[in-house]
Amino acid sequence: MSQGDSNPAAIPHAAEDIQGDDRWMSQHNRFVLDCKDKEPDVLFVGDSMVQLMQQYEIWRELFSPLHALNFGIGGDTTRHVLWRLKNGELENIKPKVIVVWVGTNNHENTAEEVAGGIEAIVQLINTRQPQAKIIVLIYWEVCDEGKSEVQLEC
Repeated sequence: MSQGDSNPAAIPHAAEDIQGDDRWMSQHNRFVLDCKDKEPDVLFVGDSMVQLMQQYEIWRELFSPLHALNFGIGGDTTRHVLWRLKNGELENIKPKVIVVWVGTNNHENTAEEVAGGIEAIVQLINTRQPQAKIIVLIYWEVCDEGKSEVQLEC
């Protein structure tokens, strides 16, 4: 389903520095450093849905004791997450579980392309972190245009 190079949602790409403050790359570099300094049992990776989880008590109560790392960046698409994972965010760590939650910001892609981008992320994780169990969280937007849902097969 990832459609290889023909699927724009499955091609790794660094986010553009729209604000001009290098914020995205700074966050990525911090995550890479966290991989060198910490030993997470659980890794969360994705967009703002993941990033915002740290603001809630449930993170401190349930996930912090699991030595969880939160690699969420607001605005990220499947392309951005793929780029980050290929460029250091899976190195020097061996989490037992990796939770992926991304796709909300893939506004320019079809549901099939987004599913293919997520599939590419899962395949990359399986290759680089074969010991990890992968949990994919997907937010399917409600659509009244009669479009069918896409089933992700990994």
